[in-house]
Amino acid sequence: MKIQSLGHSSFVVEIAGDRPEPVRILADPWVADHVIGDLCGRLPRVRIDWRALGPIDAVYLSHSHTDHLDPYSLLQLAQELPEPPLLLLPESLTYLQPLLAEELPAWPCAILAEGVPLDLHGVEVSALFNLETRGTNEDDVMVLVVRNEREILISEADACLPFHDDEACAAIEELLVGVGDEDEPPVRVFLTTKNELGGTMASLRADGPEARREAKREAWERTAEDAESILRPEGPWQLPGGVVRLLIGQGIAAPMDLLPEWNRVLFPVTLEERASIEREIAAANGLDLSIAALAGGHELTVESGAVGEPGPIPGVEVLDDEQVRSFDPEVPCWESSFPVAPLIDTPRDIGAQQRRFRALLNERFLPWWIGARNPPVEHLLAHHGGEYRIRIRYGSAEEFTVEDFVASFARLRFTPTTPAEDPSEVQEEYWGNDLEDYLDGRADDFSTFCRRPPGGSASTLWDCLGFPYLNDDLVERKLRFHFERARAGHTGADWVLPIWRGELPPGL
Repeated sequence: MKIQSLGHSSFVVEIAGDRPEPVRILADPWVADHVIGDLCGRLPRVRIDWRALGPIDAVYLSHSHTDHLDPYSLLQLAQELPEPPLLLLPESLTYLQPLLAEELPAWPCAILAEGVPLDLHGVEVSALFNLETRGTNEDDVMVLVVRNEREILISEADACLPFHDDEACAAIEELLVGVGDEDEPPVRVFLTTKNELGGTMASLRADGPEARREAKREAWERTAEDAESILRPEGPWQLPGGVVRLLIGQGIAAPMDLLPEWNRVLFPVTLEERASIEREIAAANGLDLSIAALAGGHELTVESGAVGEPGPIPGVEVLDDEQVRSFDPEVPCWESSFPVAPLIDTPRDIGAQQRRFRALLNERFLPWWIGARNPPVEHLLAHHGGEYRIRIRYGSAEEFTVEDFVASFARLRFTPTTPAEDPSEVQEEYWGNDLEDYLDGRADDFSTFCRRPPGGSASTLWDCLGFPYLNDDLVERKLRFHFERARAGHTGADWVLPIWRGELPPGL
């Protein structure tokens, strides 16, 4: 089995089937320089000669976030791949099939229902939902499983499987034991994406070099704690014949076009450091487990449990050396320089916004807010003196008005009310433009990275809009919006960079 990392979560797995040439599946092909949802850049940036890279039999999309399902990358692939691949769509994204058929008409599509294998030239392909029961904004992730009689690859993507849970461990182990025999030792690869977002944000917000060194130390400790919960002796890592745990990821960065030095503080725990931490923990727990990190633009081969040396991928040019993310706590803190302003600061119809937001709060947000029980709404209201207040700013950063909405024990419905004079009485505050742009597909749950919040101490309304099943219409609208821009000749850079500069993206 060969795995080619194209950076971040994008990879190609090459595995033997029932034909002379191997089967090649491309997963999560965000290969553009910018990620439109997060309004960030990609590290490393790559340039791919698809003919030199080799044929692609199928493309798999693990979930709907735009660092995995990127309209600009997909249309580029449609133009540059020599032959149309089979689009493998997890059943959690079935609602996107009409849009993808419209935008990629030459690509046949197969829906992967949970646990139902699909035969791809003698290779069995299937998908399963995350075994974690806690709700997240990535509930639509489906774990990819690719196997033949003696080889298996499980790609976790962003699922973060709950290895602390015995039942989840047993389910993964059951998948892994079903390959190989006495004559042919098994090849088992567990591929996981590690982005270390918590450490990144803590380092970003640290006030000065010493605080940033402390943030790195804490990120290292959290990484070790996370690895301890995964690499338990009771887990699936001690199977006869071995398992290879392969780490990829850490591709979302500050835009390299603007301030590449910022990436010196965005990666307090690198992928190789994560692998080193995991090796120490695996050894301490008595696990005979191969653990490797695979950087973007490199490939390796796994045979009989032995991991080959990584090498460059033919046809892939890597533009950024790994040293550009080498941690430097002396880089000045810059989060405080982010503006307090709407993402797209243009005049809007305030009356229309008000009508939309009243419906948004009471018809979409309120049922989720009560049902999520995180914490239970009665405890939340009691903690805030019996009422919960959300403020919306209408207008521009230069001139705006505010409107407060309050839900209380007296009326458990968000009702317009006189704005509170004391900002500390406001639990959440948003720009009306940002909420409108979210509803119209021009923003998502990660888009406010390059803005400081206007106020409040919580963001549950914004978080609510990121839950995919509740908001599949918003997901579809966002992807359609960017497919249309890509077809019109725009790029991800055309969208991301102007917003960082406080400018209007072209075409708006």
